[in-house]
Amino acid sequence: MKKLTKRKEQSIQTKQNIYDVALELMKNRSFKEVTIEEISKKAGVSVGSFYYYFSSKEDIYIKLFQQMDEDLFRDFDAKGYSGPIIQVILDFVIQLARYITDLGLNITRYNIFTDDTVFYRKDLYMNTALQKIIKLGQTNGELTTKMSEEEMADYLLVIVRGIVLEWCVNNGDYSLEEMMLKFMKRILSSVTS
Repeated sequence: MKKLTKRKEQSIQTKQNIYDVALELMKNRSFKEVTIEEISKKAGVSVGSFYYYFSSKEDIYIKLFQQMDEDLFRDFDAKGYSGPIIQVILDFVIQLARYITDLGLNITRYNIFTDDTVFYRKDLYMNTALQKIIKLGQTNGELTTKMSEEEMADYLLVIVRGIVLEWCVNNGDYSLEEMMLKFMKRILSSVTS
């Protein structure tokens, strides 16, 4: 692998710094309240530098969810899908709940209540990974085949999004992980063979 130049390393570091600062600000205040000027100042860069790396605040936000999608399920995928498929699905949604909790209420609220939310995109890894898990469960007879894996993934993710929405509406006053586990156990009983 070719070694990066000092300039390229510094560029990568600056972009990451801007991203980290924006994330921290967005965790503590609403997305709309955080300004590009504020991000730039706290990151120690000019507004022009901000725009060199990101086209907008929304660009950072989209990167955040792409990063979540990659990070969240990389470990999940690496450990494989062993054990009862219901437990695999529960582990999957619990990992999602933990990540959303770590992102914080403000960032999650913005994602849920914005017109261009990325949480509904079909191309997210969380969607395709869940479909693979469901297909495995259908193949080994643990899950019903009355729905396709795409339909069942949509069904489960609608419920997951509803649980997350309820958590946001209630200001994160309870454990998202516990609530996700409680409801998903009930829902998963409707799709077992």
